[in-house]
Amino acid sequence: MKQSSSQSGFQKNVRAILLTTIVVFVVVSLALIMNVWPKKSIRFVHDGQVEAATTKADTLGEFLTERGITPGPSDHITPAVTTPLAEGMHVYYSKAISVTLDIAGQKKKVVTPLHNVKDILDEQHITVGQLDTITPALTASVRANDTIMITRIEKKVVAEEKTVAFNTKKREDRTLPEGQEKVIQEGQNGTIVDRYEVVYTNGQPTSRKLIDHEVTKDWKDHIVAVGTAHLTLASRSAEATRHAARLAEGDGSFTSGKTLNVRMTAYSPGSDPEYAATRTGTVATEGRTVAVDPSVVPLGWWVYIEGYGFRKAEDTGGKIKGNRMDLFFASSKEAEDFGVQHRKVHIVGPNKPN
Repeated sequence: MKQSSSQSGFQKNVRAILLTTIVVFVVVSLALIMNVWPKKSIRFVHDGQVEAATTKADTLGEFLTERGITPGPSDHITPAVTTPLAEGMHVYYSKAISVTLDIAGQKKKVVTPLHNVKDILDEQHITVGQLDTITPALTASVRANDTIMITRIEKKVVAEEKTVAFNTKKREDRTLPEGQEKVIQEGQNGTIVDRYEVVYTNGQPTSRKLIDHEVTKDWKDHIVAVGTAHLTLASRSAEATRHAARLAEGDGSFTSGKTLNVRMTAYSPGSDPEYAATRTGTVATEGRTVAVDPSVVPLGWWVYIEGYGFRKAEDTGGKIKGNRMDLFFASSKEAEDFGVQHRKVHIVGPNKPN
């Protein structure tokens, strides 16, 4: 019996040793297997940073777990986490960040896995104009909580119409009673159009430059004749006119008190004194000289122009034909301001009434 017990104990010890040996063998074998398990070299792009990595992971998800990375719902992963890894594979992981977009003063926060300014703007469908400024630059990278600011700049041509008020000018008239006024030329306002290049920053005008100026309607001075003659002189002038008409009687070419409706213009010597020499050999004098058509009014005769008084037919002109006359002014400006007027002209005769 004793021998049997000894044999049984021995057998148990042998089995225990054998089991232990098997377990050690399995563990050592597994360790050896793990040590010789083939590794894969991949290119890992993490938040824009490129890294050459070696891993025994079978999938991209296992590789990220190896790295202690737990992807969030907005993170960017390429290829999918279930994709088996292969030698030389390129894998991408970008952790989503919060960025503020300030577009022309309007701000909003976005969560994006992208880190390049241009990529973020493209993702948000935001375009940058040719004149716009952007901070930071399109090629720059941003970090969490950074701000991308775009200042919108635009140039436009703006036209502005302005009214130019006419001036009122008064002239003394010795043929009108003192204090009496008579409009010789109605004033007319003019218009001009100024064009500006206006720069707008975020929709607000910040600068303007005049680039064009156009007169779209000329303006005319308002000219008023102011009488300077005393009442007695005015009566004498009226009598002189009637006397002038009587002087013209008896001439075969004219009837007594002949009156013409005349288209009046004006001229001046300008910068050439010789231009003041008249057809009759006199020097043109303001207040006396008028150019006429000799077939209508003989040279040397006197006429009475309503609103201007007595004038002497001393000169002619290439365009002065028929019922046209050219009144002489010493000032070019006054001749220009005179413009074109229609006046009644009484033909007096060779002698000026006293």
